[in-house]
Amino acid sequence: MKFYVKQKVFSLKDKFFIRDEQQNEVYQVQGKFMSITNKLELQNLDGDIILKSNRKVFTLFPTYYIYDRNEELLVTIKKKFSIRPKFTIIKGHKELEVEGSFFAHSFQVIDGTNVLASISKKVFSFGDSYEIIINEESEKEVFLFLVIIIDQVIHEQQKRRS
Repeated sequence: MKFYVKQKVFSLKDKFFIRDEQQNEVYQVQGKFMSITNKLELQNLDGDIILKSNRKVFTLFPTYYIYDRNEELLVTIKKKFSIRPKFTIIKGHKELEVEGSFFAHSFQVIDGTNVLASISKKVFSFGDSYEIIINEESEKEVFLFLVIIIDQVIHEQQKRRS
């Protein structure tokens, strides 16, 4: 399955639209305005919440949590110390890895030797834009939300460097 994520540039809060292969909008992600914990929500087009996330405050490396609509923890995402972007994803009793390219333009979600999802950022785009290929359909919403969280972590790091 192939999806496309595009950030809405002129917005006071983080806002992304997710499209399918036929360019139909299927999901949206909205951030909370001026949120210290960088709260995000994955919603269907009617605005119903599917997943929520927030960032743990006061950690050495960024850590995010993904919850279902009933506030039950589904996934923990932790940035690892590395020259290239690397993350550990803890989902239940399973641990996955996200490995990024040196310039953070492409990523893979890996379970051992299996690539579950591939993410590539479009370089010449107004606003952030990603193409996601998901090989594990049952986890599509988590992987789509993961793209937004990785984008947030990378932008937070760039802001700190500036």
